[in-house]
Amino acid sequence: MNNISQNFSFSPRFELACHVRIWNAALLFISLIVMVFISFPARALEDLIKINAEQEQHIGIRTLKPEVIASVPLTRAPARVTLPPQNEYIVSASQAGLISRVEVAMGMKIVVGQILAQIQSPSLLGLQRDVLDAVTGYNLAKSKLNRDTTLLEEGIIARMRFQETQSDFERYATALKEAEQVLAAAGVSLIDIEALKQSRKLNSFMNVRSPIDGVVLERMVTAGQRVDVLAPLFRLGKLDELWLEIDMPQERMNEVRMGDRVRIENTNGSARITQIGQSVNPSTQSALVRGVIEGRPQTIRPGQNVNVQVSHASSDKLFRLPISALVYQEGKTYLFVRVTGGFSARQVAVASTEERNVVIHEGLQENEQVAVQGVAALKAAWTGIGSDE
Repeated sequence: MNNISQNFSFSPRFELACHVRIWNAALLFISLIVMVFISFPARALEDLIKINAEQEQHIGIRTLKPEVIASVPLTRAPARVTLPPQNEYIVSASQAGLISRVEVAMGMKIVVGQILAQIQSPSLLGLQRDVLDAVTGYNLAKSKLNRDTTLLEEGIIARMRFQETQSDFERYATALKEAEQVLAAAGVSLIDIEALKQSRKLNSFMNVRSPIDGVVLERMVTAGQRVDVLAPLFRLGKLDELWLEIDMPQERMNEVRMGDRVRIENTNGSARITQIGQSVNPSTQSALVRGVIEGRPQTIRPGQNVNVQVSHASSDKLFRLPISALVYQEGKTYLFVRVTGGFSARQVAVASTEERNVVIHEGLQENEQVAVQGVAALKAAWTGIGSDE
């Protein structure tokens, strides 16, 4: 028996080859099993959800055509509506005195030359007297010049005398201009100066007039109040151009570009970015981004605090939809698009998400109708939840 066993014993090399073949066969079998499970999931989802009009009405499905937009929303931020520096004016008191009358209130529209208030100032009397004295001297010098001009033409007087008269006239004319400019610098308008020269009546009351067409942004005085020289009385503004000062979070500053569009929430206004700040506020960690508001929206006023949505311009076709239209399945995003015979589950790519809306940049076409209500019922029908197996 021992001799027989020795005759049928296997060599070590043969046994090793057998083990290798067994392991290879086992690995091949496992690979086939894995491929089968990967290639054939437990339940395949069909893209088409068949549903008729009666079922659609019963479920309460509502569809919407996506809004075509030209920019990708970037971020939301707080902002303030301001006036450009060249459109804002401070009207101050050119003379110390008593505010005797106020003619305008905050928010009123005004025109150039309109009376805003009246100041009673005794110091005006001396300046007005100087103007009237200069007018008297000028009129007398002008009469002498006219007389000597006639006498010179008739050959009665010498040319030297005429030149002396002409020199006196020019001196009085210069003195009159000087007196008028001093009174104008004191805050008296040219209209009031001409009225003084015609009436020749001294008046301690000075009218404060508007230098621009615009609105009264702030009134700083009341009737009966005493004011000093250069005390501010009114703040005026021209509203033909408005700016938007945005407090942009510093972590989003690298994404902002000149010319980006800004939408002002809860209004019909929009703006374009024209300036990007280069410094960050230490207390808020935000940087100033400035934009110019387009047009003249009636719902936007200087000093107003607003929330804005900053967006990038894009050459791709973008669509805005309510965020309720989205469904998620196995880590992917879908929309239910109306097709013949029902709805199709369409995989889409989301560009950005707003507070209540979502922007789609891939997977939709213009004029398609997308389900925005009854989406949960469509998803249940699509995935087979609640159906009989």
